[in-house]
Amino acid sequence: MTSTKDHGNGTLYTTSSLKTCDYDVICIGSGWASRPIASRAVAAGLEALIIDNDLIGGDCPFWACVPSKALLRPSEALEAAKAVGGARERVTDPNVDAKAVFNRRDAFTRGWNDEKLLVPTTLETGTDLLRGTAKLVGVKKIAVTSKDGHSIEITARCAVAICTGSTPRIPDVPGLKAAHPWTPKEATSASSIPKHLIILGTGAVGCEMATVYSSFGAKVTVISSTSEILSKLDNEAGRLVRTALEARGVEFLLGSTLVEVQRMRDSSITVKTSSGTQLSASEILVATGRKPRTDGCGLELFDIPIDGTPVEVDESLRVKSVRDKWLYAVGDVNGRSPLTHMCKYQARIAATAIIRQARGDLTTEQAPWNSVSATADHLAIPQVIFTQPAVASVGLSRMQAKERNVPVRIIQTGAVTVGALLHGDTFGEGWAQWVVDAESEKLLGMTVVGQDATELIHAATVAIVGGVRLDRLVHTVPCFPTMSEVYLNLIEAAGL
Repeated sequence: MTSTKDHGNGTLYTTSSLKTCDYDVICIGSGWASRPIASRAVAAGLEALIIDNDLIGGDCPFWACVPSKALLRPSEALEAAKAVGGARERVTDPNVDAKAVFNRRDAFTRGWNDEKLLVPTTLETGTDLLRGTAKLVGVKKIAVTSKDGHSIEITARCAVAICTGSTPRIPDVPGLKAAHPWTPKEATSASSIPKHLIILGTGAVGCEMATVYSSFGAKVTVISSTSEILSKLDNEAGRLVRTALEARGVEFLLGSTLVEVQRMRDSSITVKTSSGTQLSASEILVATGRKPRTDGCGLELFDIPIDGTPVEVDESLRVKSVRDKWLYAVGDVNGRSPLTHMCKYQARIAATAIIRQARGDLTTEQAPWNSVSATADHLAIPQVIFTQPAVASVGLSRMQAKERNVPVRIIQTGAVTVGALLHGDTFGEGWAQWVVDAESEKLLGMTVVGQDATELIHAATVAIVGGVRLDRLVHTVPCFPTMSEVYLNLIEAAGL
């Protein structure tokens, strides 16, 4: 039996050591969708419990956002040094030091030990933690089973939040599953470099991992059924990133699908594509998207599909099909905006609704932009893809506006010709676009490609949420010489 461990005000329990079987709020899953719910509930005077059968913290700190960015940053820093005279002369190796990069990644993940950071920081909020597999067995009732098979039943007095995240989609390609391909989890936790890596998929994960492994000097081949990479964004953004990756030696097979995969006796991978191309590689990474993790937590008891279909929720993240508004589905599992920062946002909205419900305050109605409505899920989802150059976007793209029949004006500027004094000797290729409501002249969306795109997008997010018109944006003056002058370039392109 594992002993009880105390950290701060909360306690880490096993099923054998849990002291109470009743909590106000219970969260299944311990990622960014659940921890803010629990901590806010505790701050409001409620008792909260988080249950997870894996590392506390979810995928983000161990196999997703944190390790991937730790792997990407050294290459970004190296390329930045190469761009500046006086620094580039000291750069003697074209590739990063793989061993040092892996060590840096391991430091950020704490060696995949949740008790070195995530457990204590969660318990410091006053939240209790329980290691085990949780399953709904009734209204506000959850059965929890530990790894040794011991089971208990606990009850939520107010709310249960399903925060189980998502899982990779593996395409139904002959031989692919049997070949035991890498998923993003293996790609971000690997400590050796495949001589030749095939990547299936050209979304954010596929392009970021192509950036990482090419920076190690590996041969990288990327296969996608789409005609351009990053197909959910504007084509120009995809073209710029693809051109930069090709300059690093990455090969692309676009408009192609896999028709067969085989793991050979020597552990190599052989693939055949729809175009007739046959490739042999050391490893294959499947980065073709994710699906909500809905199986195994008892949702079928309430007639909720468990086939990976997103759980349908209202604007307060409450499951629509469940009576009495006690069941919430927050984060990737509801499919609304599966990004870490949006999980945090949804958690704040859900926590506010749960706290008010616990206090008997059911008078607040959902309305756009109020404290119990996750309106940004529809209108202002920011995203950054940490390639080189980076891509940042928020709100509507040109393609989405067309699909939704929203009348818009498109404003674009070419190379981001600012900031060279601080960032490099050449201006580099960049691109930025505004999507503006044709009638109200309010900003609806922005995409930017180039240096510091990661830090440029929040200003556009603020403008979209605030309903800012172009005639007011004219008066937002960016400092010289900074990359924020891309906003000035767009104002000029708009003829203002």
